[in-house]
Amino acid sequence: MRGYTALKGLTRTLLALLCTIGSLFAAPALAGAYPLVGIGDNNTAIFSDPRFLALGITQVRDDIAWNALAVPRARADLAAWLADAQADGLTPLITFDHVVGSVRTQQKLPSVAQFSRAFLTFRKLYPWVKDFETWDEANFYLEGTAFSPQRAAQFYLALRKDCPSCTILASDLLDVPKTEAVPMVKWVGEFIRYAHTQPAYWGLNNYFGANRLDAGTTERLLHAVKGKIWFAETGGIVRRDNGSTVGFTQGAQHAAKVDRFIFNTLARLSPRIQRVYLYEWNAQTAHDKWDSALISWTGATRPAYDVLANTLDSWGIEPSCTISTVPPACATFGGPAAALLRF
Repeated sequence: MRGYTALKGLTRTLLALLCTIGSLFAAPALAGAYPLVGIGDNNTAIFSDPRFLALGITQVRDDIAWNALAVPRARADLAAWLADAQADGLTPLITFDHVVGSVRTQQKLPSVAQFSRAFLTFRKLYPWVKDFETWDEANFYLEGTAFSPQRAAQFYLALRKDCPSCTILASDLLDVPKTEAVPMVKWVGEFIRYAHTQPAYWGLNNYFGANRLDAGTTERLLHAVKGKIWFAETGGIVRRDNGSTVGFTQGAQHAAKVDRFIFNTLARLSPRIQRVYLYEWNAQTAHDKWDSALISWTGATRPAYDVLANTLDSWGIEPSCTISTVPPACATFGGPAAALLRF
């Protein structure tokens, strides 16, 4: 599933050629006027999907266990994902997370020395990757970091020391109520106290506020920290069955409304909000326990895809209709390759 096939290689070559052709006709993006947009998804299918490549998105995100390189399957998956991202000229954000296992296993944190060694091994293998997030959803009760902001701060300082030229996000915060996570403001206050510095970058997973069409949680983090904020994981939720007691409206139509709110309201709250990573690209089955995908499990685009495509187009990032005519702005495209590109 992760490996290349002859057909995939041919498809990638064709799409690369079409990307080059399309770039000749695309209008320049309005640099600095809007946050960069990325997609978070650990499935390599995104890298060969013309509907993604046509949008001109340059940022992608992968969430990996901190010790992924020590686990053969995880190491192979990561290598394939990064190879595809590099082949498409994309900039990856790598987020470190707990190891896979029971709750007790997940909550067991590595020592700072172990964490640093794992990071340096990653850097040796992939020196071209420069964007990292110290820990995913660090204030969530299922993470060991929720109860040890001191250790999270030590991880952050170790990453900065190990790669001074890298962009290091302090940690990623989850904006859910205190029944499910340590309140963000309280947790970041402790983190800053232990780090003895105001980090330049933070991550935010603002599903709770976004899906309730409420800017309050994002505003609270903006007031609590001085650094820049990346929405490292966000998006409208179509379906979830993950045991959470936090409720809000779900469904494909509402998810599109949420994504529009993210771009038109949340991303414009402050110029310190620099990036927005929507999660995820495509659903796997009709019964996924978490589904916030832009592409249905049937393979069809959802309304949220059109929201994303239209937002980018309005920001001056025109889709490349030579790659795919699915983006709404390409509806009347009649270029020489149009007959072959009705993806």
